[in-house]
Amino acid sequence: MNITAISGGLGGARFALALQQAALADAATFITNVADDWVVDGLLVCPDTDAVLYALEGRFDEERGWGIRGDEFRHVGTGTASWFSLGEQDRRRHERRTALLDAGLTLAEATATIAREAALGTSIIPAGAAPRGTVVVTDAGPCAFQEWLVRDHAQPAVTDVHWPSGSDEPSAGVLDAIRTADVVVLTSSSPVASLEPTLGLNGVRDELRDRKQAGRPVVLVSPVVGTAPTLERDLRRHHARAALLAARGVPHEPLAVAGLYGDLVTHLVLDPADAHLAGRVPDGIVGVVAPIVEQDPDSRAALVDGCVSGVRSSA
Repeated sequence: MNITAISGGLGGARFALALQQAALADAATFITNVADDWVVDGLLVCPDTDAVLYALEGRFDEERGWGIRGDEFRHVGTGTASWFSLGEQDRRRHERRTALLDAGLTLAEATATIAREAALGTSIIPAGAAPRGTVVVTDAGPCAFQEWLVRDHAQPAVTDVHWPSGSDEPSAGVLDAIRTADVVVLTSSSPVASLEPTLGLNGVRDELRDRKQAGRPVVLVSPVVGTAPTLERDLRRHHARAALLAARGVPHEPLAVAGLYGDLVTHLVLDPADAHLAGRVPDGIVGVVAPIVEQDPDSRAALVDGCVSGVRSSA
């Protein structure tokens, strides 16, 4: 089974762990969001790409939802990013990436080198040929995504989100990975921050639309689960995701979000908490119920089954 996942950070890391448990990771390709990428102390930080890498390396901090488990934080950023902390192990990853880029490698080539050095069989491709640099427009004015999310704790009300022109070319291999996959899975915790910038790259929507028209599966793992989060980590993500969706005029509800992708996806995976919605999914989409929030071994196996086996049997 050849699986291509279009992912953000936490959603991508969780799906990577599920595929790894199912012994399917080596047959997978992850296309990772680059709109969150950020330069700190002259180092290119790629949070979503690294989340997937760290998950496959067995180092991802699932409790925090980002970074490396057990990392030490002895330094904060300097200059304009003094509020952005990097763990020591995490910093070494960024130093290695930046050195590869300085040596003339593309972002995709640098990522492939890092994956190869970590002895990973999974193909990980940054979605864009260059970081996209999300601009969040708030009542206080425009700012970079990480400034709004980390520095300002996602507090200023958002009126718009956009990406600078000239950064809309996909990395080499992205379109082929979508075109040749048996199943494409969209797995992200934030539709606006993590999926929209990738879907806006030249040719990506066209490839997904062609797949759907040909009856080839494109699965959306719902970025929104109807139950209220209980952990502080998830509360912060809930608030940020809702604020960005509100700027698009979209309610923070599973079916409303699924409606954004009606022309692209064939299947929608809903968490068991939202099983009652499975019969009300938008026309042209098949509802599938599988665990999204729970991360125990049985739930991970069921999520993979919902994305792969369940889709195959219902096709």
